[in-house]
Amino acid sequence: MNRRLVVAALACSLVLAGCLGGAGGAPESTTTETTATETPATATETTAERQTTEGTQTTTEARTTEMTTTTTAEPPRHRTYYTHEALAANTSFSVPKPNVSAPFAFESGIVMELAGSEYVAMAYHDAENGSLENVLSIRKAENESQYDLTAGNATTVGDRDARYVAEESGGKLVWECDGYVYRVSVQQFTDEFGEAELRAVAESVGCE
Repeated sequence: MNRRLVVAALACSLVLAGCLGGAGGAPESTTTETTATETPATATETTAERQTTEGTQTTTEARTTEMTTTTTAEPPRHRTYYTHEALAANTSFSVPKPNVSAPFAFESGIVMELAGSEYVAMAYHDAENGSLENVLSIRKAENESQYDLTAGNATTVGDRDARYVAEESGGKLVWECDGYVYRVSVQQFTDEFGEAELRAVAESVGCE
């Protein structure tokens, strides 16, 4: 009877050891679950890093594009002509032919091409004894922002409202007509050419 009790006790001890062994296996399962749980987090972090990298690349590309656009902007272009006929033949709009008398004579004209607009400028020189004495300038522009239509004093050129601006030694008349802005100016007034003569030249230009 005592041997049977001893055997039974040993058997019970082995069963208990098996139970403890089973309980000892639980942490391995938990560790596996923990590893499985951490994997998506790592993937999320990788995705976030990728998105950050892509965002940085997008920003860099945007800045590069902006810099390229700024760098490739075309500068103003101009062409110079030495007769009124050549100037008029190479302009997209009509070129005024003002009534300018001696001592002034046509010297040159330019066509200036800006962003979305164009203007022409003519220079008449008063040259005596081989030296430049005075300059008369006539301009016509497509874009009214080229000139200040509020400066100076209100006046008229023909039947058009205009502005007269007195300058240090000369003056200028500015007016608008049919979507164009005109300006007639002289570098300096002289005994032969004063404000009245400047106005006469402006009126000969009119809205041409």
